Amino acid sequence: MKNVRIETLRGLACLLLVLYHVIGADASFGLGISGGALRWFNDGLVYLRMPLFTFLSGLVYGLRPFAGDGRAFLVGKARRLLIPMLVVGTLFAILQSVTRGGSVLLGPWYLIHLLPVAHYWFVESLFWVFVLVWALERHDLIATPAGFGSALVLAAALYLMVRGPHWLGIEGAIYLLPYFLVGLAVSRFSMQIFLATVSVRVGLTVLIVGAVLAMGMPVPNPDRRTVAMLVTGVSLCLLLVSSGLVSRWLAWVGRYSFSIYLFHVFFTAFARLALTQLKVDELLLHILFGVVVGVVGPMALEPVVSRYRWPALLLLGKFGGRSTRPVRWTA
Repeated sequence: MKNVRIETLRGLACLLLVLYHVIGADASFGLGISGGALRWFNDGLVYLRMPLFTFLSGLVYGLRPFAGDGRAFLVGKARRLLIPMLVVGTLFAILQSVTRGGSVLLGPWYLIHLLPVAHYWFVESLFWVFVLVWALERHDLIATPAGFGSALVLAAALYLMVRGPHWLGIEGAIYLLPYFLVGLAVSRFSMQIFLATVSVRVGLTVLIVGAVLAMGMPVPNPDRRTVAMLVTGVSLCLLLVSSGLVSRWLAWVGRYSFSIYLFHVFFTAFARLALTQLKVDELLLHILFGVVVGVVGPMALEPVVSRYRWPALLLLGKFGGRSTRPVRWTA
């Protein structure tokens, strides 16, 4: 699979995530939209947003899997994921504590990141997914289709039956694991040609429509740990991969996906406050400006941060000063 196709889907995932936070998870966040088509649309995208990010992480990992040096692998993932989560997530928590009275922390300050902070739960949870996959790879438990299938069935069972503790993002890791493994399967077992057949695309579409109808109308923060939700998320990801979607501008956005994920909330908040101060009430303008600033802001920030060693390490989890190329979300 060409990188431009992967980056295109990453760019799409970034747009969906930024739009989600511009509109708001519910009426008390973002633009505070409590009903109507935008609320319905935003809630409905829960089937795709984080599943797609996770699926693509598994797919990309499959192109460059664990190669035998366990220490280098785990240290690299900790640097790549946990350092930016700790630094940027803490900055976000401080900002929220000033502007919203600390409600984002979901607990006292001394438990910060032991209890995940806002959307940074994903980065923390993804680290544990990599730890588990490393353990499975080390013992060759997912090297064959049979072993991989068994692991995927167990992951789906955990997804449906075990909530897990919210501490350290373990609950999130259980939620993400099946999507990661499906993405890994696509690259590891060269499933692209199979997925591109008309019959498979039709079958995936039927599964999506059936599962969505079974769940009913989208509602805010639905139960994500159901068979219908898992079927919908996996099928949507596979259908997008099978579509061969290519967009140069989406791929350009996708190359900055890690920075966009980490920093977009700072920029969307700035966009909302700026328009509010200018007494702009037009909802469509708020949405468009928020999405554009939320995407372009992190893209402009990344090359600046990348020039300096410590900012690059602390904010992006990479070694800076050598290159200003985008930080690929190889995680």
